[in-house]
Amino acid sequence: MSSFKINERILEGIRENSEGDEVAESFLIDLIYEEADHPERWWWKETYRKLVDKYSVDWREGDEN
Repeated sequence: MSSFKINERILEGIRENSEGDEVAESFLIDLIYEEADHPERWWWKETYRKLVDKYSVDWREGDEN
């Protein structure tokens, strides 16, 4: 996770708008911290794919219930 401090209002907005979907909430928060770690140009595609792969397993498990 990033050493940067993310505005708590942003994090709270994500939590409120995730409507209880903890996987989506965690994905978005991880993505924001990843962006904060790379404030300049960076190769986001690989990082984004890793996050999608990581969280898609959890999304699939939630769909099976």
